[in-house]
Amino acid sequence: MEVVMKLLMTIKNLFIFILLLMMPLYVFAADSSTKSAKEQAKEQEKELKNKKDAIDAYNQGKQSLLAGQKEKALSEYSKAIELYPGLSDAYYFRGYIYEDLGKEDEALADFTKAVELTPDYGDAYSRRGNIYYNKNEYDKAIADFTKAIEITPSNKEIYMNRGYAYSNTNANDEAIADFSKTLELDPISAKAYQGLGYAYTKKKDYDKAIANYTKAIELDPTSAKTYEFRASIYDNKGDSEKALADYNKVIELDPKSGNAYLSRAMIYYVQEDFQKAWEDANKAKELGADIDQAMFDEFKSSAGK
Repeated sequence: MEVVMKLLMTIKNLFIFILLLMMPLYVFAADSSTKSAKEQAKEQEKELKNKKDAIDAYNQGKQSLLAGQKEKALSEYSKAIELYPGLSDAYYFRGYIYEDLGKEDEALADFTKAVELTPDYGDAYSRRGNIYYNKNEYDKAIADFTKAIEITPSNKEIYMNRGYAYSNTNANDEAIADFSKTLELDPISAKAYQGLGYAYTKKKDYDKAIANYTKAIELDPTSAKTYEFRASIYDNKGDSEKALADYNKVIELDPKSGNAYLSRAMIYYVQEDFQKAWEDANKAKELGADIDQAMFDEFKSSAGK
């Protein structure tokens, strides 16, 4: 029995010894944990301050943008992004300014970042789609417009923009559907009727094209481009008088339209009014129209020049 008691005492003493040895480790761990918590609190405090400062810079950017101070707004949005890279609105509005300044690649990068941070950012998809459209990347534009429509299905502008993108990929039925949807949302959209005219032209349904261009002109009689589109169809159909009337209107609305002068010159030439044909061809060349030299020489010689 005495032996057992001694053994138990030995084990007890050994256990106490081990605890004493480990005690500094527990103290160190506690100190380390406390230090980590303090550092974490400081980091959180710094992050909150950065976020507040970023929002202040973002709001200053909005005020500068409203005041027309684009470069200043650009700097303030950049500061907001530097302070808090998770602020998707700062990327969006900086991209908006870049796009307005013609810096499409920078705008594209910012709109892309905006949708990465906020996947349901419909306006960012729409604006990125516009840039892809301008770059003739129509499939990417259509994908972005489609995403924007899913998010904001009542936005007439996006349907119209997608309609033009579809037209440029020869998906004319889809384009017609989008322009028609635009008119459901806005029955007096001259641009939507112009788009329908364009799509029907590509389908070679010229009567419907003329009807839609005519409706567009009724709604917006100041659009030189719509008169020019309709004039080209009249010309192709052999209705030179109506084509001539429309080209006259184009030149009235846009005196620097070299293509309109050239097209009118060709009608005058066919009508054997060689003097007017030469005058218009010469004007077209002055305005930078792409006119074949042999054709230009023919206009000139036919007028006796």
